[in-house]
Amino acid sequence: MATDAELQAFRDAGRTLFSFGLVRESEGNLSVFDGSTLSITRTGSRLGALGAADLIDGSLSGELDGASGDLDVHRRLYAEHGPGAVAHAHPAGTVPEDGGGPGRHGVYVFAPSLSEAVEEIVRSARERDRREVAG
Repeated sequence: MATDAELQAFRDAGRTLFSFGLVRESEGNLSVFDGSTLSITRTGSRLGALGAADLIDGSLSGELDGASGDLDVHRRLYAEHGPGAVAHAHPAGTVPEDGGGPGRHGVYVFAPSLSEAVEEIVRSARERDRREVAG
């Protein structure tokens, strides 16, 4: 179960992605891994309005009922990088028409913390927007 500080980190990250239009409705997902416990948003969670019931705790292996459909992508990133955080968002132009499926749509960013992962997604989305405007 997430502490108040951990829940607040998830809420802040989700609200930031939502406020920048990088997720809508129940798009995207967030997770953290401390070396032993994986905390990830539940499938169908609205990142712009997360509550304690939207987070699920588990391990890097085995079943994790109710977890995001991108669970295996998050687990793979932690297996490669170790403890940290993963944010998954859908900036404009990053989701193929067929939806792409887990790991093949949107943007996944691993970083030491949720705030840093979200900061990288926002930064790269802004750069992409500037390039498109400059054309």
